[in-house]
Amino acid sequence: MTQDFENGSPSISTRTIGWWMITLAIAVQAARILGITAVNNEVPFLSANDRSRWSAIAALTQEGRWEIDSIVEILDAKGKSKLWNTIDMVRHRGSDGIEHSYSSKPPLLTLMLAAVTKPVMMATYAFRGKSLTEDPYLVGRIVLILVNLVPLALWWCSLHRWLESHVPRAWTRMAALSLAIWGTFLTTFVVTLNNHLHGAIFFSISLALTWQILRAAQSQTSAPWNTWLSLGIATALCVACELPALAWATAIGAIVLLADPKRMLIGFGVGSASIAVAFLLTNLWAHGDWRPPYSHRGLGTNIAKVELDLSRLNQAIEQKADLKAIKELPDQQNWIATIREQTQSTHAMLTDQARIIPARLDGVYQVIDESTSYRVALAVSDPPSRDPPAKGTWTIYEWDDWYDYPKSYWLPGSKRGVDLGEPDRWNYVVHFLVGHHGVFSLTPIWFWMLCGSMLWLFQGPEALSRSTGYRSESLDTNHLKGIRGWLLSERGIAAALLSVTLACLVFYASREIEDRNYGGVSSGFRWLFWIIPGWIWLAIPAMDRCASKPFFRGLVYLAIVLGIVSAVIPWANPWSQPWPYRILMWLFPDRYQ
Repeated sequence: MTQDFENGSPSISTRTIGWWMITLAIAVQAARILGITAVNNEVPFLSANDRSRWSAIAALTQEGRWEIDSIVEILDAKGKSKLWNTIDMVRHRGSDGIEHSYSSKPPLLTLMLAAVTKPVMMATYAFRGKSLTEDPYLVGRIVLILVNLVPLALWWCSLHRWLESHVPRAWTRMAALSLAIWGTFLTTFVVTLNNHLHGAIFFSISLALTWQILRAAQSQTSAPWNTWLSLGIATALCVACELPALAWATAIGAIVLLADPKRMLIGFGVGSASIAVAFLLTNLWAHGDWRPPYSHRGLGTNIAKVELDLSRLNQAIEQKADLKAIKELPDQQNWIATIREQTQSTHAMLTDQARIIPARLDGVYQVIDESTSYRVALAVSDPPSRDPPAKGTWTIYEWDDWYDYPKSYWLPGSKRGVDLGEPDRWNYVVHFLVGHHGVFSLTPIWFWMLCGSMLWLFQGPEALSRSTGYRSESLDTNHLKGIRGWLLSERGIAAALLSVTLACLVFYASREIEDRNYGGVSSGFRWLFWIIPGWIWLAIPAMDRCASKPFFRGLVYLAIVLGIVSAVIPWANPWSQPWPYRILMWLFPDRYQ
């Protein structure tokens, strides 16, 4: 028995119940990982997304290289299907001058995961004599437990301890812990390699470290140097996993700057800079370029200008001539000779065997020389015009569209379903907020997050005390005044979280059509999963206000249950459509695929 510290009355120990809840959840999720399998029953990989990461990990741990050419060619037992093949792949020239295939995922997280996979593979190889590609079930499942389940379970434990120390009502503590364990998509994605779960873990670490720094500032002391260094590392790792988390790094950096400018600039700065350098260096190592693969989707550096008449090429394309016929057009020799004349001094790798063929991007042609694996791009302007004149001045650019290669899923006519992009921007906003991929429709408890953020903003540390009589430690320890005292408190964190949420929503709403795809085939709007730990914290005061009112308490139950339903339905494969979208696919198969 323990004392519920809002009224001193004896109650069943929520601390003990919480630990049992976490133990049960760990067992259930471990069982999911141990039982997960693809449709072909030969690998525990569930989508092109995680196969992309696993392919890069296999190439690194087995071959010591980033090129995944040999990995994606591995066939199943029948010799028909490529087990490790993925659409999340790019192609570009390697250090040997030949085009190779690579994972399209930023390499820093892949390198970190490979560092865990390597010793696991060595141990299993000593026991069974098989590598990752030869025994993907054993190695893959052990790695998933280590890199996914263990960090998630540690977050549950940390949240449980915080709830027991800071939230007065037992009901609120149990509701928040139940939400974290069962009601979010972080649990759903524990069975697959992904960046969203790790982004959420690094985010939660940065949130906890920020609070330590703020508490020290409130008592007019400074947090230790290692706290500042760790905050910089955790925040930068969150950004490395989720680029929009840069908004969080900016917001929280501005707040802790007020706590101690010197330690922020040195400790936080060194920590974040070290990860930024690691991010850039791993990109350089993997791809020979500072930028990650997803930034290579357009035109490169301007090389030269050339006068060309591509009327016959356009005519052949309009007549839907095949690639072989286009390469054999009589004008090809003259076109290539003109281009070589303009680029010979700087780009001599184009030979008379090169040919001009259509490119993935509208208004762009590629000049490809298969004998040297060399390509350049032709376009009237950058960004390219969708309907350029056939005759006139064309600009030659370095080739920089790594998603354009034979049989690429990202070529025109290959994409389908949500990957085509939502043409109507406002329709997209509605659906990722309250529609078939809706943040609020799939997990309705986030409405309480909005209300809770207002309580934190206007009441600060009293947000959890006005209805219970409990006095927060912050009320006694915060000796700061004015705007500095406001920002270095719960109010500042709430303002940062709310601002970052709004910034992310605006960012995704402003994307071009090819990026308005709801995160592809996914059980939720996965690009915002990383901020879920912060949303739970924001929701707690609003949930607490409902505790003493049966009707509103029932609404909280309903919201959490609906969130659990949304999170549990795709347990078999998180890389599947949300249940509202599946209903629409059934009702309107012509419109929703």
